[in-house]
Amino acid sequence: MFSIQLLSRSTSTFISRINFRALLTSRNYSKSVLSTPESPEIPEVPTTELEISKENVLNEFLIDYVLKNQSTAAITSFTTLLKQLSSNANSRLPYILPYENVGRKNVTAQSDLAKGIVTIAHVLPLRDKVVVSSGFAVLDGGLIVTCAHTFYQAARYLSSSELDQKSQSIVITHEGELIRVAKVESHLVLSDLVLLRLQEGRKITSLAVDPYPAPVSTPLLSCEFVTASLSSTSLPTISYSWKPAQVLFYRGRCGQEAATGTYDELSSMMCSHPPSSGSSGGPIVNKEKWSVVGIVRGTEVSYANRKLIGFATPSEGLFEAFKLPGMPDGLD
Repeated sequence: MFSIQLLSRSTSTFISRINFRALLTSRNYSKSVLSTPESPEIPEVPTTELEISKENVLNEFLIDYVLKNQSTAAITSFTTLLKQLSSNANSRLPYILPYENVGRKNVTAQSDLAKGIVTIAHVLPLRDKVVVSSGFAVLDGGLIVTCAHTFYQAARYLSSSELDQKSQSIVITHEGELIRVAKVESHLVLSDLVLLRLQEGRKITSLAVDPYPAPVSTPLLSCEFVTASLSSTSLPTISYSWKPAQVLFYRGRCGQEAATGTYDELSSMMCSHPPSSGSSGGPIVNKEKWSVVGIVRGTEVSYANRKLIGFATPSEGLFEAFKLPGMPDGLD
């Protein structure tokens, strides 16, 4: 047995009792009202992972796909991936993630990023549910970055007796191809990030990642999940759009405001655009350089201005899972 618990800063739905006087912001609650007689009305906050409706034909398609492909020993179950979140927590991979703060010459438009964006579907046949989130490829294209909390959100639907070999996690590419997740290579616990290895050495187009935090007011484009459906050719069709945004400010690990260019720890990047359900794990790119500067995690309500904004993990946190450039083995 192993325990399953939600990360404290995740974008999964939760209900909590909070002292309103000490509350400055509230992250990603759903159908819970945090208010006092003196407090203003606060808009409902959506989660950023999406449960596909049972009526959606893609839901039935993915469940049938998983149930018909249970015999292969090489298939990694959802249960195994959950265990690897713990066993590979904060693992450092023996690779160097390139510093690409100036982007790539062959990426000059939004369309050039499309092939590097994926959808991760956690398929739970025993519950007739599919929970999806977003992600993107890095390095050689065989590693997928997404948010760890989406695994825990999906696991909430399963009892301990249902954590068996039937449930699987599948990556859906831009072209509609289905690729199983082979392994959790690393789980950066405090950053809520996970790196997934694609099965059978499969690779897709990777995105450039900027190791430096984007300054406040930097123009951004946030990848937003729109729809998931099945095409007339029986291929999954995932629609994304790019929403303009900008960096508002940063927060440290304890929620205090932090600043770039200092020794402050930058735990969360606050953005002007609140992401949609299904966007969690997707990339946020610098609008001018087309390199990833953040990974979508969720939404936050500011009680100061009653606005719904987005929050993300700065991309510099992703480099904690890789070797440092120029460092000998064993010293990084």
